[in-house]
Amino acid sequence: MKTPSKHVKNTLMLLFLIIGISMSQNAIAQEGAPKLSPDEFQVQAKKHKKKNVILDIRTPEEVAEGYIEGAEFVDFLGGNFETEIQKLNKKKTYYVYCRSARRTIPATEKMKELGFKKVYMLEGGLNNWVETGKPLTKSPK
Repeated sequence: MKTPSKHVKNTLMLLFLIIGISMSQNAIAQEGAPKLSPDEFQVQAKKHKKKNVILDIRTPEEVAEGYIEGAEFVDFLGGNFETEIQKLNKKKTYYVYCRSARRTIPATEKMKELGFKKVYMLEGGLNNWVETGKPLTKSPK
């Protein structure tokens, strides 16, 4: 049985190197928006209220349990997330959160893909917000 030539080995090594670099850059690209601690999120979102939007991307059932005061709502799992965020003003700054930050990463990536320039996410999501003692608002029934 013939062993692969040096040229074939080098080509394979180069191919694996390219695939590895591509995969690591893909992982880096999937970080979503810059993460803000609950304290940073609270301070930044409340500055310049006319330019800033707190965006809750949880389901209506989750929102009913409590949300950050002043938040606007677009359900990431609702089936029309992209359509709904395209209606938003891209010139504003968005502070986005969900329950644990898992949905926030793909949501903020989609927003950036659609041309939103200033997008930030709540590190650890609403769970982290509550754990640090930050308040929630509930709608009257």
